[in-house]
Amino acid sequence: MFEIEEIENIFKNNANPPRAEKMAAYMRNKFDFYGIPAGKRSELTKPFLKEAKKEGAINWQLLTDLFSHNYREINYLGLDLLKTQSKLLSLSDFERLVGLASLRPWWDTIDNIDTIIGSLGLTNKDFEKKITTLARSENFWLRRIAIGHQRKYKEKTNTDLLAKIIKINLSVTCKDKDEKFFIAKAIGWALREYSKRNPDWVRNFLTVENNRLPRLSTREASKYL
Repeated sequence: MFEIEEIENIFKNNANPPRAEKMAAYMRNKFDFYGIPAGKRSELTKPFLKEAKKEGAINWQLLTDLFSHNYREINYLGLDLLKTQSKLLSLSDFERLVGLASLRPWWDTIDNIDTIIGSLGLTNKDFEKKITTLARSENFWLRRIAIGHQRKYKEKTNTDLLAKIIKINLSVTCKDKDEKFFIAKAIGWALREYSKRNPDWVRNFLTVENNRLPRLSTREASKYL
């Protein structure tokens, strides 16, 4: 398995300060960036991920170090590593994944790790209890994960669970405008994705919950209807 120091040196040698400034500004200056675009980052890390794919176990300490690193591109490498080793994940890793998601959370990491966590639900009957508990978290980023975890399920979407999690979040009083925006957006996005498979179900849900759904959620959900 690779060492973070190797990645740091490679990223430093490929840094682009002007681009880094723009990338940081786009993320409200919450994170430091090297200024490496996604395509270039993929090219630089491909050899390391190729070797990681051969590993028979997940190095959770390495993942923790990647997700907690000051530079966002290294946080993204943590996501790439998780995706590379996703076949090694099981429901017993649920809490570890939630822990990683809680490190320096923002929409860019949350909206990738949500479907990684969601992949555990396709083969585990006990998953629903865990994800429903997450839907009630005090941390709205974790609730966003619960809302969006089925985005890649397509026709396998559990509509009862989708509706349940959305309704749980419609009953929550948001503490600030960020929480209000990101939860409303997540609800709309989840419904929009499922509308590609079952538009009638989504139309009906929008009608039934019309008085409670934020306008942003309804607008996002209606994009393909």
